[in-house]
Amino acid sequence: MPATLILHGSPLSNFYNKIKIALLELDIPFEERAHRPHSGQWPQSGSPTGKIPFLETPDGCVFESQTILEYLEDIRPGASRYPADALGRAHCRELIAYLELYLETAARPLYGAAYWGREIDDATRKAACDAVTAALIPLARRARFAPWLCGADYTHADGAAWVHVQTVVGALKVLGLPALVHEGLPQLGPWLEMAAERPSIRRVDGDRREAARKLRG
Repeated sequence: MPATLILHGSPLSNFYNKIKIALLELDIPFEERAHRPHSGQWPQSGSPTGKIPFLETPDGCVFESQTILEYLEDIRPGASRYPADALGRAHCRELIAYLELYLETAARPLYGAAYWGREIDDATRKAACDAVTAALIPLARRARFAPWLCGADYTHADGAAWVHVQTVVGALKVLGLPALVHEGLPQLGPWLEMAAERPSIRRVDGDRREAARKLRG
């Protein structure tokens, strides 16, 4: 395993927190460097797009959260947080991709209004809420909740789901729709409560809340 890694980004970012949870779960030593979104461009920032998060390694930088996660698995195979069988690993990756491409993306038009106080028109709000509701249907078909998303054991899908679902639920709560996700997929409530007790998630959530407090001043 390489020397200490440096995770660049912001504890307010769900994609940053996805990687931070994975680092903690895999027991990989790391440091953190705070950056504002789009704070630099290649090669100065370490990310070709200038986006966060990115991971600095002794051999170079890696960007895009799922690629970083796979890199962490490659350097720490004995502590994998993927299921042991090939189909189980595929389903785990399916869930991560689905959460990011459909549920998180569906809710993203709401974030400016919910988290930064920007205006949002009724049509945009309704379209985003309808898309979130629709995205929960396939998620319910694939997620097992037995008790974790992929079965009996915690996996990377649970870490990714926690950061994204919390972000979506938080945005909807601010906009006056706190029950939309839980009504669409009731199993998410008990699962979120269970996930919140995991040490890696508890630490990340605490750091996220502290960063938000400092930002508010």
